[in-house]
Amino acid sequence: MHPDAPDPVALQRRVLLAAAATLVSFVVLGYVLTAIEAPPWLLLPGMLLVLVLVVRPLMAPVLAASRLRRRLAYQAFLDSKDERG
Repeated sequence: MHPDAPDPVALQRRVLLAAAATLVSFVVLGYVLTAIEAPPWLLLPGMLLVLVLVVRPLMAPVLAASRLRRRLAYQAFLDSKDERG
């Protein structure tokens, strides 16, 4: 394993945490909007805020690990291509 590579189990937990946070945020936001009798279309901008403020920061390490994996795979491909000729 590459020394910069994060723990795969920690990444899986991070993805599950982001999914749970998204689901809970959706339900809570829907409940709050219903309780204050706000128009239903406000759920969309509310969820966009949740995406930007909660989900994106939680998923940042996962995206970085994906970029690292892609970069290492491409580098291995180039190295094997150079070895063949």
